[in-house]
Amino acid sequence: MTIGTSLFISVVIPTYNRAGYIAKTIQSVIDQTYSNFELIIVDDGSTDNTEAIVSSFTDARISYYKKTNAERAAARNYGVSKASGAYITFLDSDDLFLADHLKEAIRYIWNNPGIDIFHQGYNIVDPEGHIIYPWKPLPDPVNEKLEEGNFLSCLGIFVKRDILLQQRFNENRALSGTEDYELWVRLAARYPIRTNAVVTAALVNHESRSVLQIDAGKFVIRITLAKKYISEDEQVKSKFGAKLKKIAAYLDLYAALHLAISNHKPMGWKFLRQSFSQWPAVLFNYRFLVVVKKLILS
Repeated sequence: MTIGTSLFISVVIPTYNRAGYIAKTIQSVIDQTYSNFELIIVDDGSTDNTEAIVSSFTDARISYYKKTNAERAAARNYGVSKASGAYITFLDSDDLFLADHLKEAIRYIWNNPGIDIFHQGYNIVDPEGHIIYPWKPLPDPVNEKLEEGNFLSCLGIFVKRDILLQQRFNENRALSGTEDYELWVRLAARYPIRTNAVVTAALVNHESRSVLQIDAGKFVIRITLAKKYISEDEQVKSKFGAKLKKIAAYLDLYAALHLAISNHKPMGWKFLRQSFSQWPAVLFNYRFLVVVKKLILS
């Protein structure tokens, strides 16, 4: 028997007004060398012609659901509720799987019986497919590294379905953009998060993903909420203990960087000071120096 041919995988794509990108995304799933999967597309209230684009695909493995807009966390949770696979993986509607993405995941599951969660690598590419930032290998497991920020993505993550039914994405709209990291920390407090050292996907960096477009007020609320939810989870508190301050410090450092890039320097300095006061060792992380440079020189 071919390795893993009986294992059914669910791919969940949340989408909102991505008609210009989603056809390539869907095609990258259909073109997988491993074929035992379902593709669940959850349209989070698109107002463009996303539905027409999806309807042009006739592959029986595709299911399409349109719901009232409630942000990406709610769309992913809805997709999970409709999924039948033993494992679920996610794909944003402007990103791409390489042809062996699922095949490599099946191989990894086969070689690691009973594995709960793992992540595969991806390159960041421009809209023409040229690599901008190649994938940097992560430690295995990645749990401790997550104390320093979000090194994972929904792109590349594979999680057992029963786990995602218990540990859902937080659907608070104000958390959107950091809801994945909040979930990874909760999962890291409960399971090893393994890393499969292969690059099997591409995150497409296009103009609408620009950090220059952030609303500073909403962004600050988002980071504050992330720290709040993470610190309130009992299992997280038990697992990470004093390292919760480290997690908060790196969230503040992340905030300082994006505020600096978007030219909100007073708030950037505030979050940089908060980062240092919570975890002074953050001073020796290269990102701290990058933030200082951007706040002073840009």
